[in-house]
Amino acid sequence: MFENIRAKVLDQNQLKELRQRHHDKKIVFASGCYDILQSGHAVFFNQCKSFGDILVVGIGRDETLRQLKGPGRPVNPENNRVYLVAAMEDVSYAVLNDHEIGDGKIDFKNIMTSLKPDIFILNEDDSSVAPKQKLCYEVGTTIQFVGREVPKELMSTSTTNIINKINYSLKAPLRIDFAGGWTDVPYIMDGNIGYVSNIAIRPLVEYKGGKFNFSGYPRGSGLSTSTAAKLLEMLNSKTYNAEPKSLESIGEDLFNHENQELQWFIGRQDQYAIVYGGFHCFEFGEDYAKPLDIHVSEKTLEKFRSRLLLLHTSESRNAQVAVQEVYKNYKNEDGQKAMQELKACGLEFAKAMEKEDFDLCGQIIERNWNAQKLLAPSSTTPKLEEMYDYAKANGALGGKLCGAGGGGAYLFYSHDVEKLKRSMKQRFVDAFEIDFEFEYRNIKEMNQL
Repeated sequence: MFENIRAKVLDQNQLKELRQRHHDKKIVFASGCYDILQSGHAVFFNQCKSFGDILVVGIGRDETLRQLKGPGRPVNPENNRVYLVAAMEDVSYAVLNDHEIGDGKIDFKNIMTSLKPDIFILNEDDSSVAPKQKLCYEVGTTIQFVGREVPKELMSTSTTNIINKINYSLKAPLRIDFAGGWTDVPYIMDGNIGYVSNIAIRPLVEYKGGKFNFSGYPRGSGLSTSTAAKLLEMLNSKTYNAEPKSLESIGEDLFNHENQELQWFIGRQDQYAIVYGGFHCFEFGEDYAKPLDIHVSEKTLEKFRSRLLLLHTSESRNAQVAVQEVYKNYKNEDGQKAMQELKACGLEFAKAMEKEDFDLCGQIIERNWNAQKLLAPSSTTPKLEEMYDYAKANGALGGKLCGAGGGGAYLFYSHDVEKLKRSMKQRFVDAFEIDFEFEYRNIKEMNQL
């Protein structure tokens, strides 16, 4: 069987004879790297073959790819690549290109001169058309352009993205929830709309070779490490292709994936915050989430970040305990009052941030924390209350526990973060600061999906 493929691989000395032997046939020529053959190449070869009787494909040499693509390329050596291309049904013959690269990244001048193809195929988005047109004019060849088609049965991809997925770790941020948490949970909203203001943060969680690097984040900190891990597992799955999907679709896929696996009703804010990146106020309905048209500049957000302290309490937490208590309480009088306050805080925080009213933001964070405790008293403990009161006495203008509470990380707003940090660490020696920055890229930008 391999002999059939070997017969389709030519050297450049055989090209003139091929042209003479098929003087009555329309010969088509195309050239490329074809480092990792994928579905887009198969479609391209099929497009090329439709223009004539014989399709000859030129394959760039290893040294050419190193110069054009950089270190680490090619992935596959030139002989492997030329034989793989030759094995494609629509390819009549395959040949290695020239050793030198000319103007317009042309590494097939000798092939064109010897073969004198009737038609030369270029992609519509080719970046160096003029030198190739000049070469075609010299040898008497007509240029034809083709678009990058993706049949409905396939998903678009590229060699670069395949290599990135194999060689590089996938990354995801965590998130800080400022206000509105719990109003993103469809089960307890009874068809009402909720609002949550949150922001993505780094260091990033990484996933490579089946292993996670949580960048020093303590698990159970209330910053959504578990959701970030689930997102990276989903993106890494062989059956999941994020490339053609919108951010909304990825967020919803992640929500459904977590909800199905956990077998208890959850909200959407963690999934959407991590997928979208940056600062957002999300509106949550029974079966959707969307970011509101509220714009806050990175400059404003960085000013606000300089007044924030993220302090881990060293208290363990079990979010499920708070979840069960919320499900028990959300319909009673205090629960309904708390839910309305949380919803208001989620929207008001974003509007205050838009106006750069940071002190009001700090007040809203505190209002949110009080409403959170009214809805689920297990969100706090005597020690956590002691820590909060001490923070307020030492410069904190507002604060809350991240996530469902019960332990994990406190977020404090203060005009003098360094003073607050020193005071808290001296009084609560097992508490420790979590260094963070805001992450403004979305999950597709971050991973080049």
